[in-house]
Amino acid sequence: MQKKLIAASAAALALSAGANAQEVVKIGYVGPLSGQSAHLGTDTGNGAQMAVDDLNAKGFKINGKAVKFVLLSEDDAGEPKQATSAAQKLVDSKVNGVIGH
Repeated sequence: MQKKLIAASAAALALSAGANAQEVVKIGYVGPLSGQSAHLGTDTGNGAQMAVDDLNAKGFKINGKAVKFVLLSEDDAGEPKQATSAAQKLVDSKVNGVIGH
């Protein structure tokens, strides 16, 4: 279920971001990869990576053009201040969409 949701979200985000003009679609993931809730963030991040890997293995296309999804992960450690910094890093990396906050 999670893979289907991520795939649908990634496709929608890519389309809205004009993925038909690019070959790489950057998807950001933000979660607690360290700290007290790291086990939750790591599991969710691994699920997101599996979904991206599945899409890439299937040769996913948007508007007939082959695209490659790349997952960029950032750690928020479950801390609001670090979450702001993580979100800004993804914005600076020009991701097409974000899984997480």
